[in-house]
Amino acid sequence: MNLYYEDVPATDNEAPQLPPLLRSEAMEAGTDVLAKAISRAAAGEVGLVCYSQAAHVLDMAITLAPEVPAARAQQMHYTMMNAVGDAIGALAPPEVGVRYSFPGNILFNRGHAGIVRMAMAPTENPASDIPDWLVVSAQVRLAFADTNHDTEYRMANTSLAEEGGGFISRTRLLESSCRHFLVWVHQWEEEGFRPVHEKWLNRIEDDKTLTSQNGGQITFVGIDDEGAGLLSEDGAVRAIPLAEASELFGRAGLAELG
Repeated sequence: MNLYYEDVPATDNEAPQLPPLLRSEAMEAGTDVLAKAISRAAAGEVGLVCYSQAAHVLDMAITLAPEVPAARAQQMHYTMMNAVGDAIGALAPPEVGVRYSFPGNILFNRGHAGIVRMAMAPTENPASDIPDWLVVSAQVRLAFADTNHDTEYRMANTSLAEEGGGFISRTRLLESSCRHFLVWVHQWEEEGFRPVHEKWLNRIEDDKTLTSQNGGQITFVGIDDEGAGLLSEDGAVRAIPLAEASELFGRAGLAELG
């Protein structure tokens, strides 16, 4: 008997119940949710939560209208990661250990299970220019849609179902992530980046060796006060903004989004 369950289980076609500041729109399975949200954000829509109707993965993106320069607006990336981590912590059994790997990977018991990505309108001077729009997205693998992956893939990747959280529905995880996101945004507005920064670092994976897209080995040192990653390569530490880090390490979504 599992002591952790949804009091009111959600069905795949049930619309999520979101806080008043947000509204949702379902997308057909297979839709590029992040791209769709970017187009809606660029058109001026704010507070829209786009999500895929695929049942085996949470694939969501929130449109925002920043009021701070781009260098600070990138902190919403970590706010979303904390929100997803807290949502899983609230819904899943305690044995589902949630950890992070820079820049946006979400791990369950060291297996890759999700990713948070961010996109914002281009600016000439990130330190002073406020972007017209910003989108933060999250993908979490609820279950493997394809059971034919080889052993190496299954050792490196996991899902909520594999870790004992298979009873958590996409709808409930979406609702919880959105609520926790607004809580973190409010705290960020009131107290600045420090509490977001500290909570994120508390979940960072112990192994801080990262592999770039070209196969280079880079050591994660931390994040600075703006949210840029502090990375060490060949003994030199430099600050890498999230947009550049996404290009350095790749920003592809989860493989199973059909």
